[in-house]
Amino acid sequence: MPRSPFLALALGASLTLVAASGAIAHSGQGGTQLAVEPNSIAAGGSVVLAGKGLEPNSDRVLVLAGTADTVQLGTVKTDADGMFNTQLTIPSHLPAGTYELRAIGDETLTVSLSVTAAEGGPAPAAVGTTGDAIATRSRTPLDTGLLVGFVALIGLIGGLLVWRAERFGAGAHG
Repeated sequence: MPRSPFLALALGASLTLVAASGAIAHSGQGGTQLAVEPNSIAAGGSVVLAGKGLEPNSDRVLVLAGTADTVQLGTVKTDADGMFNTQLTIPSHLPAGTYELRAIGDETLTVSLSVTAAEGGPAPAAVGTTGDAIATRSRTPLDTGLLVGFVALIGLIGGLLVWRAERFGAGAHG
């Protein structure tokens, strides 16, 4: 355990950077990307999902999530460059709506997909009790900055608490 305030603060700062880098990776920044082509399709059709900037040689769970349905579409493995490219068939039973394709691994990447009902398929899913759609939003740079600042503050407080415990705990047992 750290025996000086400098080491305790350094430990707190290191933990803060690790936590903040996870938050930034989750938002898809830093060259990590997920794309779908086409981005609008009828249920039962196929799309191509591609990812890049990911952890090399890692597995990704692929999920299609909507307001009423969530469907697992299988897994894909990234290549040595951290990229993947796979064709997916959108289930024909899905109602029309906006869905989110997710590639889940050490971070989750998302991309929107607009699905229209297959010929004779179900109508769009009802959303909420008032009929208002729930919109997803991306994290803005200000949101990310506030989150990183909050995590840094928590890390600093944690580092100070570790230093205080080391300083006063050593005197009690020493």
